[in-house]
Amino acid sequence: MSILSDIFKGYHRSLVYSRQFYEQLYQQRLESGCEFYHRFFDRLIIPFAQRFHSEGYRRHLRDLAERILDTDRIDFVAIDGTCTKDAFQDFVVFFGGAYGAKGSIRLKSDPPVVQYERWDMNRDVSLVAYVPVPFASIEDVTDADVQETFVVSDNDRINLTNIHTSLMQLAEIYLAYSVASATTHDYPRLILMDQSLSGLMAAVSHGSNTGLSGYPYDRRQLDDFDIQVAFAHPINDLLQVPSTKRFGRYLAVLAEFHRRDTQSLHLSQIQSALGISEGELMETVRYLLEPAVPDGRRRRQPPCVLNPDGTLSTVHSCRQSWEYTVSLFENICYRLFQQKDTSALVYQVPDPDDPAAIRTRWMSPDDVHFLTTVGLRALIEKCWERNILLVGVVKDSESRYLTRNYLGVTKHIGVYPQLRDLQVAPLPWTDRIFLESIPLYCDPTLEAPWSTIEFDAVFKTLRLGMDERTQQPEVIGTPSRVGEIVSPERLFLRSLAQFFLSRDKRTPLSGHVIFLDRLAVPKWDRKAFEHDFVVCNERVGTVKPLLYPDRDAENPVQQLVMYLLDVLTRNHFPEVIGYPDPLHKADWGAKTVGKRARELVQSSEIPFHAQPIARTLRHLREQGERRKETRR
Repeated sequence: MSILSDIFKGYHRSLVYSRQFYEQLYQQRLESGCEFYHRFFDRLIIPFAQRFHSEGYRRHLRDLAERILDTDRIDFVAIDGTCTKDAFQDFVVFFGGAYGAKGSIRLKSDPPVVQYERWDMNRDVSLVAYVPVPFASIEDVTDADVQETFVVSDNDRINLTNIHTSLMQLAEIYLAYSVASATTHDYPRLILMDQSLSGLMAAVSHGSNTGLSGYPYDRRQLDDFDIQVAFAHPINDLLQVPSTKRFGRYLAVLAEFHRRDTQSLHLSQIQSALGISEGELMETVRYLLEPAVPDGRRRRQPPCVLNPDGTLSTVHSCRQSWEYTVSLFENICYRLFQQKDTSALVYQVPDPDDPAAIRTRWMSPDDVHFLTTVGLRALIEKCWERNILLVGVVKDSESRYLTRNYLGVTKHIGVYPQLRDLQVAPLPWTDRIFLESIPLYCDPTLEAPWSTIEFDAVFKTLRLGMDERTQQPEVIGTPSRVGEIVSPERLFLRSLAQFFLSRDKRTPLSGHVIFLDRLAVPKWDRKAFEHDFVVCNERVGTVKPLLYPDRDAENPVQQLVMYLLDVLTRNHFPEVIGYPDPLHKADWGAKTVGKRARELVQSSEIPFHAQPIARTLRHLREQGERRKETRR
């Protein structure tokens, strides 16, 4: 007993030491954070509570809503997803789905009236996909004519076992795209999604590793050109996207063919339209002409051809290619989520060992990611076309994109001269921890709702680093094997906000700071593009983000979005204080659908109960232990 006592005492001492060390470190960083707030950061905080209490300001917001959205009745849809996987002895079942909660906000009333609505029974709002896959198919050997090689591919197993989360993301995007594409009287003016839209865009925008090239659809096959054109979207002239930064500059060239609806342009026309140097243009043209890309993959056909007269021609029409790819996305998702046709995830490819033979394979996560990126880009363009506000809400994040990436880069390019000589001690570890401490310790006058300024989501991948050659600070992207990744700029604006804060008691009560991602509205956010602060170096090229530098900058769309979210945050449910109610209702719906799906999936093992050998020894042992405990 003395030895055990010594072990537990040592563990206790370690815990006490670690806790004391953490509290001391937290106190130091908190003091540094408060000092930094009072010396600079307070100008990046927008106190919306005082504005929303004014009847005149609320009237201004109603007028603003009619100008931005052409209506004072804001129909909304909140979307959340669910997924699971269950591995049995002989097969694995994947499930992914999404659920939508629908309602409206009537701004004519003061305070506004929120009303939830039922979906029509003939419209499937719970998009669900069940994918039962035999383990024999995980090695992509489902074709009976393929010779057995007795080689098990661990990579295929890992890829396939992670596909349920990809299916959930695809279901969420497809549901959002479906409601945005509804008839003129049915589509919403506000779409809320429980995920980081800028993070999803960054995750699926870094390459085209899909194996779907050759997928047969509508009397032809998806080819490499279609895949490249898909990544060139979304296209918008007011925001000048896609941009001409170094990473993915060829996308701007393909977008120029789309804008002019032509298959042939002279190099001088492209250079003049994009405003790039001749060297940058020729580097991009070489990429479009080469049969291989930097990561080693080979194209079946380069997307462009350079003619002797100096004109660059595409192999297909960019507009027709994009329409074809979106139609393919709609077809696969309709079959998968609405018709519940699992074969939508199966396609045939040439056998790498025998090009004359054809084998059947399941879509990998890269293939599903490509469908997701097509759907997300089509959703963005549909929202721009119909003046729909698209907002992503994230509950928890350990990111430092505001205090590290954004402030580091903007300090370097001269947006905030006062930061140049300001010595900043280490701040609290994450943006969320720092911002949640502000109303509790730094500013007792701050009331909810409040928000930070909005900053371009390009700062998720753009940050200040050290140049290895010069040992000087330089703006860099995210390193990868194909260069420095810089996610698309001028698409999403990111902010952090708090919607519940009560000072009625001695100890203030507050909800979490949540993260907001909203799609830029070209007509209203183009003013944030009219500035002279540009990141320009050899590593990332030229990047000009959307910029709202401080709380005095006029940002009408943020004002409207914060007002609508404040109206929708009722604080009726203690488990989600300070979180928009529609997303909580969508979460309820998604969890209910997921629970029923899991019950159905578990029931699929019933036929194997009469065959104990079909179950694993571990499963039988654990089941026997449970029965023993029941008898006792």
